Amino acid sequence: MIRSVLGVMAVIVVALVISLATAGTSSGHGCIHATIPGAVGAQEINQCGAQARATCQGAEQPGAFTPASAAVVASECRKAGLPVG
Repeated sequence: MIRSVLGVMAVIVVALVISLATAGTSSGHGCIHATIPGAVGAQEINQCGAQARATCQGAEQPGAFTPASAAVVASECRKAGLPVG
């Protein structure tokens, strides 16, 4: 019985370590990483530098993104320290 509990605990610890080690990217330091809904599933935006600044500048312009997607992009831009609009 004790071996079973220890075995389960070991599996939980290994799963926790793996999940923390493979965490996804996040916005910051001039780079934006966002997942927004697209026409055929999700679309990922992973940009840095001039490309990220240009995306952030145009995020809230009509026709650039849907309103929900624009809100996600704008939020990620702010996390990255980039101006929106």
